[in-house]
Amino acid sequence: MSEASSAPQGSSLALTGRLDSAAATGLKETLEKALADHTAVSLDVSGVTYIGGLCLQLLLASGCSLFAPSEQVKEAYTLFGLAELLPE
Repeated sequence: MSEASSAPQGSSLALTGRLDSAAATGLKETLEKALADHTAVSLDVSGVTYIGGLCLQLLLASGCSLFAPSEQVKEAYTLFGLAELLPE
């Protein structure tokens, strides 16, 4: 985890590695399963090294909150004009 960020109450799921088009199907299945089991899921994205557009769309569509964003996550959200959606 980074700095003082902490997981919100409820279920959390850690995502790691590259979230590129090759990872999209697995990410979709993981998110669907997590959301089927819980009403609110928080995603620990401290271990994410890359986010492509397709996986970014999946994260946004999931409605899950993010915590502990890695520098690569911050950069991707900024490049897509979505930096305001990241936690402080």
